[in-house]
Order: sequence, then C-alpha cells, then structure tokens
Amino acid sequence: MKRRKTLLIILAIIVAVLVLFLIFRGILESTLGSKMAEASALFQKGTGGQPGIAEKLHERLNAADELQNLAAKDDSVYEEYSALRSTNNELRELLNSGSPDLGRMYDLNVTLTAQFGACREALEPITEGKAHNALGEYQTAFDEAQRVIDVSGYNNAIRDFYSSVLDRFPASLLKGLVKEPIPALWQSGGAA
Repeated sequence: MKRRKTLLIILAIIVAVLVLFLIFRGILESTLGSKMAEASALFQKGTGGQPGIAEKLHERLNAADELQNLAAKDDSVYEEYSALRSTNNELRELLNSGSPDLGRMYDLNVTLTAQFGACREALEPITEGKAHNALGEYQTAFDEAQRVIDVSGYNNAIRDFYSSVLDRFPASLLKGLVKEPIPALWQSGGAA
C-alpha cells in the first residue's frame, strides 16, 4: 500500500512538472516566438518606411530576367546567360519559399551581381537600337534596387533585437526552445 502511494506521488509530481513545462513552453512560444517572428518579418516588410530587402531582391531578379530574355536570343552569350539564369532561379526559389537562410541569399545576390555584369558586358557589343538601350535600363533598375538594399535598416534592427531581447536573460537561455528560427543578418553566412 505504501509503495503504491509513493508511486502515485512520484507520478503526480512528474505530471505536474510536465504540465508546468508545457505551460511555460506555451508562454515562451507566444511571447519570445512572436517577437522573433516580428523581427524576421522585417526582411519582407522593411524598416523605417523603407521597403524590405525581399522586395528589392525581386526587383533585381526582374531586371535579371529581362537581361536573360535578351541573352537567350544569341548563342554567343550562352555561357553568361546560363550562369545568370541558374543563380537567378536559385535565389528566386529561396526567396519565394520564405527560407530563413539569408546568408545563402546574400551570397547568391553577390554572385548574381557578378553574373549580371558579365552577361551585360557580353551583350554590349552585339546589341543595337532598342535592345542596346534596354541594357542600360536593366542595369539602372538592377543597381537602384541594390542601392536601397545597401542602406536598408534591417541589419541594425536585427542587432537591436539581439541586444534588447535575445542576448538578455532569460531569453538568452531559452531561445533554443522556441520553434521560430532565430532572425539572421543580411550578410554572408547570415549568422548574427
């Protein structure tokens, strides 16, 4: 009888601890998790009245699409066209999937810049008229979108979030328990 009573007490303690853990986890998820989601969303919606980096990446991808359309018409620039198309497609897929891998997107954007330039240079001597003028328009759109990305306040907002929330107790100890991915910086590697 005494043994059964002891087992029931131990079982009640285990259940109580489990219930408290689940309640604590739910509270943590609803507070810290939502703050992490809000910080990550700045990549899409932007900061300080500026558009998000994602929107400007789409503009760069669209300019690259237009350049690809010109390049696809001439076999002499197939290598440049193919490289640009491959990077463009990979970056678009990551962006459209909502991937949290900002480091990979950053690196692809750097590669896209180089491949866009190589493709444009290859097209420069073989285009004329409207097509030649379009090269300049695509370059301008491509560069303007990057300029806005370069002055984006996203990284500062994420650094502020880390210093004011994630690097403080108890969030610094508990952030691994939250389902939401930790917001990444817009830089090579993406880690903060």
